Amino acid sequence: MQREPITPTMDLFGAISDEMRLKILMLLDQAEFTVNEIKDILDIHQSNASRHLAKLSACGLLKDRRDGIKAYYRLSEELLLSKRMLAVIRDAYGELPDKDILLCRAEQTLQDRTDKTKGQIHKLDQAGGSLKAQISLFSKLMVPFENAVDIGCGEGGDLSLMLANRCKNVTSLDYDPKVISGLQKILKQKGIDNVTPKVADMTKTGLPDNDADLVLMSQVLHHATDPRLALKEAIRILKPGGTLALLDLAQHKEESFRETHGHIWLGFDRSQLEFFVKEFNCKVIESEIIPSENEVDKKLPVICMILTKN
Repeated sequence: MQREPITPTMDLFGAISDEMRLKILMLLDQAEFTVNEIKDILDIHQSNASRHLAKLSACGLLKDRRDGIKAYYRLSEELLLSKRMLAVIRDAYGELPDKDILLCRAEQTLQDRTDKTKGQIHKLDQAGGSLKAQISLFSKLMVPFENAVDIGCGEGGDLSLMLANRCKNVTSLDYDPKVISGLQKILKQKGIDNVTPKVADMTKTGLPDNDADLVLMSQVLHHATDPRLALKEAIRILKPGGTLALLDLAQHKEESFRETHGHIWLGFDRSQLEFFVKEFNCKVIESEIIPSENEVDKKLPVICMILTKN
């Protein structure tokens, strides 16, 4: 039997046997959260939340990322790869008496966080939305598809309109009702009847399992509160053998984009994205980093990935 990254130890069992730490693991299994968010959800003092997070981190169960002065905690990649230990921990969630209440609070926290960035998502001609990058992506998709889903279609629905020429049915998703209303008007003006706009969050699309031949995520993942959950949802609605086309910013240091563009993540490391999709039973067909075209206008390098669902 293959050895997993995290193996049982006395310290590990001591860490996960504490009810409060088990609640923290359950929350971070849903999405990443800051210390302040965790203490508010659990209704505990910040010092207690920090102490529990330090214990779980010391056991290799958590990782964190910095966002200015904030630190966002998540389940570690090592834990996600340790299937047996992860199963034991997830089974224990069911024993928590206030599980449903905490999950509702967590969902509301994520919704509040999302509301703060509405209206800030950039158009295709802004950072990382270069024509070169788009052409590179679509040159790999020159085959017709039955059902396509454009996650995070954005203002104007440019890519959804392109897909309408190559696909029998297109579902365009965006969490901003104004974006969807605007797209409906454009579709009516152009007489396009094979595109269905829908208000939805990228982590909860409401679409059926194994339904789409193509799922497109172009310049939306860096707006996700939890990119791992967003990718998991995209792969859930994809048919076995279907294609996931992903275009997003490569890792960068433009901190100002958090305010000017509503970015949550400052791009991604390619290996990080590949780890996420392989966890969800996908195969990377093509992966490349497309260099910046114009540094003056802050056109950033982007990652272009084509994947299939096993």
